[in-house]
Amino acid sequence: MSERTFEEDLQRAIAFHGHMCAGQIIGTRMARIALKHFGIEDPYSYRDLVAFVECDRCLADAVISVANCHLGRRRLKWADYGIMAATFYDLGSDRAIRIAERPDVPHAPRDKQEMLAFFAELTDDELFYAHEVSLTDFDEFDLPGRPRKKQYCEVCGDLIHDNRAIERDGHTYCRRCAGEHVYYALGAPVSL
Repeated sequence: MSERTFEEDLQRAIAFHGHMCAGQIIGTRMARIALKHFGIEDPYSYRDLVAFVECDRCLADAVISVANCHLGRRRLKWADYGIMAATFYDLGSDRAIRIAERPDVPHAPRDKQEMLAFFAELTDDELFYAHEVSLTDFDEFDLPGRPRKKQYCEVCGDLIHDNRAIERDGHTYCRRCAGEHVYYALGAPVSL
């Protein structure tokens, strides 16, 4: 297992996130379970772990800092399901484990010392359930490393990485120009 203690990993997560909260404890414990499961002693030298977080909450920051899975390195994937869960995929062994908070776990106290004591009383089995999983939507274009494919939208000219373009009738489009839902509506140009 990791050379670092739980307390050291928790402090790393808190420093990255900016404050101590239940999500830091939950995410730290999830990441440590995954590292132990795959026999990863040093996540800062191991490059084959990919994490999928299922919420945009505090636990994501703990997973990032403890498991060393970062979005910019393509080792963190985000699926906004609103669930306190994370899946860890080890490229080296081609195995994955999904860890989720049990629905019957009571809310943690807000006081930091009481919160630490509350979680210290819970075993991993009482706090989480875990399953081996198969990834159904992960391919070569999701792997860490350099882009494997680059395309340009024929309408707006945006560069599209890693097979994310929409191809229709022999033409290449970004999602917006293809008429798919995106998170923004294009407005007036801004002078830079």
